[in-house]
Amino acid sequence: MILTLTLNPCIDKTIYLDQLDVGSYNRVKSTRQDLAGKGLNVSIVLNNLGEDTLCTGFNFKSNGHMLEQLLDSHHVKHNFILSKGAIRTNIKLFELSTQVMTEVNESGPFVPVSAIEQLLEYLEDALTHTDILVMSGSIPPGVPTDIYQRLIRLANQKRVKTVLDAAGEPLLLGLTEKPYLIKPNTLEFEQAFQKEIKSGMNTLEIACQVVNNGIPYLCLSMGADGAMLVDRVHAYRAKPVPIAPKGLTGAGDSMVAGMCYAIQKGLGSDDMLRYAMASAAGSIRQEGTLLATQKDIEELLPLVEIETVL
Repeated sequence: MILTLTLNPCIDKTIYLDQLDVGSYNRVKSTRQDLAGKGLNVSIVLNNLGEDTLCTGFNFKSNGHMLEQLLDSHHVKHNFILSKGAIRTNIKLFELSTQVMTEVNESGPFVPVSAIEQLLEYLEDALTHTDILVMSGSIPPGVPTDIYQRLIRLANQKRVKTVLDAAGEPLLLGLTEKPYLIKPNTLEFEQAFQKEIKSGMNTLEIACQVVNNGIPYLCLSMGADGAMLVDRVHAYRAKPVPIAPKGLTGAGDSMVAGMCYAIQKGLGSDDMLRYAMASAAGSIRQEGTLLATQKDIEELLPLVEIETVL
């Protein structure tokens, strides 16, 4: 089973404009509203691919029924810890003329210690029946920044593979426990390894250093420049799949889902990247936060171009 952890779910309100003029009047072309969260997105795509997956994390009492309804509609299993407050709202401004997304995200409600302890107790048991634990997204107020670090340590003790898709201090702390796979985007990579970058090392050198230090896989998502996957032997680079994008939300999460699927199937690194790219492209060609289906991924797999760079 693949267990996904979402600590800070959200409601994504996507606003489509021809052009965003900052500090001026803007006319909206259309809007849509979707309930989302990075781990939720991963589980939905995995479920679309026929994988056994379960969502856990925090849900919030004021409007948490919406989250459960969403997952029920996709037939995705879930077991959340309820806390006071309401699921946060994130604003996504999608500029149609440039295909650029601007995001304005809320922090989320405060989570008390009692809810955190309840979640940790649940995960202690759930990891016994888990093959891969996916930890992704931001951490709400009240939750310690070392939460992913602690969970990676626990998962490693239980021989569960861990996937970490986070930024800032949660990422840096998590790296110390050697997760199985990390998936930073370009900005997160630069922030995490700014010391190495300043020393003159290039991206590939840093990625190789990371995997040689005990993290088996590093996937760097580079937006319009595609993605790179580095293991202890090779480095692969993929070009973006040639499609017309309709929405960018969930692309990185879909990449994670594609790689988890490949890991479960025992596929090699090049196929991990191939499934990552096809899954991301399948979600990008959907509007709002709709995500890739199995049909999307199967259609796009032959279009993924991968080269060996090391």
